[in-house]
Amino acid sequence: MKKFLVFLLLSFLLVNCKSKKTSLQDEDSVEVTDFIEFFPETTLPVRIGDTTLNRKTTDSLQIGYKIFTQFIPDSILAKDFGKGVKPKLYPLGKTRENGKEFYLFIKAVSGTKRVGYLACFSKEEEYLSALPIVRVGFEKSTSAYGLLDNKFQITTYRERKTGADFNFKRNVYIFNSSAKSFTLIMTEPNEEIIESIINPIDTFQRKNKFSGDYVKDKRNFISVRDAKKANELLFFVHFEKDNGNCVGELKGTIRLVSKSTAQYQEPGNPCALEFNFATTSVSMAETGGCGSFRDIKCFFEGKFPKKSVPKPRSNPAKK
Repeated sequence: MKKFLVFLLLSFLLVNCKSKKTSLQDEDSVEVTDFIEFFPETTLPVRIGDTTLNRKTTDSLQIGYKIFTQFIPDSILAKDFGKGVKPKLYPLGKTRENGKEFYLFIKAVSGTKRVGYLACFSKEEEYLSALPIVRVGFEKSTSAYGLLDNKFQITTYRERKTGADFNFKRNVYIFNSSAKSFTLIMTEPNEEIIESIINPIDTFQRKNKFSGDYVKDKRNFISVRDAKKANELLFFVHFEKDNGNCVGELKGTIRLVSKSTAQYQEPGNPCALEFNFATTSVSMAETGGCGSFRDIKCFFEGKFPKKSVPKPRSNPAKK
C-alpha cells in the first residue's frame, strides 16, 4: 500500500511540476504558459528608458521570432520596424495585477532602432493587446521613457531639445478590460508632436459590407472589421478635436440591431455608442457616458466618409 501511495505521489509530481524553460528558440516547443513564465518577475513601478534599451542584453535570453509571433501578432512589430523586418526580441520583465491581467515588458532591436513594448495577457493567458511605450533611434535629439506605476497606469514620455527650445509630450493610458485594449486617458504636450496611431484591428478581415475604414483624416477615423458572429462587427475609433487637446479612443464589438444600425454596450460599462451605416459613410453618436475613453470636453460623434479600397490591377492578356 505504501509503495502504491509513493507511486501516486511521484506520478503527481511528474505531471504537475513542469520545469521552467531556460530557452525560447524557434526550434523549441513552447506553450503560452512557458512564454509568460520566461519573463522575469519584477515589482512596480517599472520604468523603461533610453538606457534600458541601449544596454546590452545576453543573447541567451533572446526569444525566437517564430516563437514570439506565435503569441503576439507580428503586425505590432511591423508598425515600428517595417513589414518583413525581424528584430531581435528580449524579455525585460513581468508583473500582474492582483487576480487580473499579466503585463510583459519586451525589448525589440533592429539596427539602431529599439522599442520597448508592454504586452497584456488575460488571467487565462490569452493575448489581449500590446503598446509601444518607448522608442529609441527614430528621431534625433530625443530622450524618452515608458512607465507602469502601482495603479497600473501607463505613462509614455518624450522630449526633444533643439537649441534653446525644449519640447515634450506625455501620454497616460489604462488597460480597458472590456475593450481589451489600451486607452488614452490624458495627454500633456507643450508642442504638437505628431505620433503614429496604432490601429489594433487594421489587419483583420473586411468581407462584411460595412467593414472598412471611415476616415476624416489621419487622426480622426473609424475602422470596422469582421467579427466571428454574423450580427457583430469589430470597431476601433480614434478622434482628436480642439487642435489635439481633446482626444478619444475606443476598441470593441458592435452588434447590428437593424439592417444599417449597430450599437456598442458592454456589461458594467456605462459607455454606449450607436453607428448608423450608409453606402459611403457612417455616423457615430455617444448614447451613454464614455468619459473613461475620452477627454471631458469632447464626445464620440460625427459623420465619417468611407475610404474607397483601390481595386487590384488586372494584367492585360498577352496578344
